[in-house]
Amino acid sequence: MIKLIASDLDGTLLDHDKKVAQREMDALLHVKNSDIQLCLASGRMHAEMRQVLEEIDHEAYIVSQNGAFIHLADGALLQAKYFETALAQRVFHMIQEVEAVKLFCSGEANHISQLSPASDAIQARLFEQFVVTESLANGLHESFPICKFSLFGELGPLLVLKEQLQQELGDLVDVYIADKDCLDIMPRTVSKGTSLLVLAKELGIQAEEIACVGDSFNDVSMFGITPHSFAMSSAHPDVKKQASRQVDSVSEVIHYVMTYNEQKQKEQRGSAQS
Repeated sequence: MIKLIASDLDGTLLDHDKKVAQREMDALLHVKNSDIQLCLASGRMHAEMRQVLEEIDHEAYIVSQNGAFIHLADGALLQAKYFETALAQRVFHMIQEVEAVKLFCSGEANHISQLSPASDAIQARLFEQFVVTESLANGLHESFPICKFSLFGELGPLLVLKEQLQQELGDLVDVYIADKDCLDIMPRTVSKGTSLLVLAKELGIQAEEIACVGDSFNDVSMFGITPHSFAMSSAHPDVKKQASRQVDSVSEVIHYVMTYNEQKQKEQRGSAQS
């Protein structure tokens, strides 16, 4: 039986206007009225994801900042992971020469050293306002926690930086294109997939009892933990290769889960009668 559905947000549950379509709302209502639990797993901050839960009127587990944080359905914090200070400082110095909007994510906020027309365009895509922290222009403070670096800009320079980071820090960080113009940098041991396994242990369920859906490279770690993995049909071909199936919507995933569970229940009843 599938007991937990984990869904990415942008490009998956959310449309281009950062809204949940009616067909998804209708399908989520079936989940809400069933024994299946919901988890939102995103690169967004917890506060942003809470807004989505309010829109869909649903209690759910939250895996935020690409797995850095796990919140239970009642809001309790299960996990918080950050860069070690020395590693964060190394990353900070390596990204300085790249022409991009640089966000320094603390978990509570997305910090930026200064605003610009380019950052205003990125801000419009997010739910929460950036926090201007001018001191970040000169380096990271020992007491400033970083869970993720996000860089927004032209894809070419971001790919060059990605290769440099992998060459110099490849055993310490994970670097991937999280959107068409976004590069995310995470500690090597932190991902959506590893955090889903932590959550599964907390809930007393097995990895194969999870279904997950996403559309980006930061979702691939989820795909690797369960046979019930779904990539959005709009995803990059290399992302789709990592999933078991392709779908056009989260509602398709929910239909699959409901059908799968019904079949498993029939098999169990048949075994009990024989």
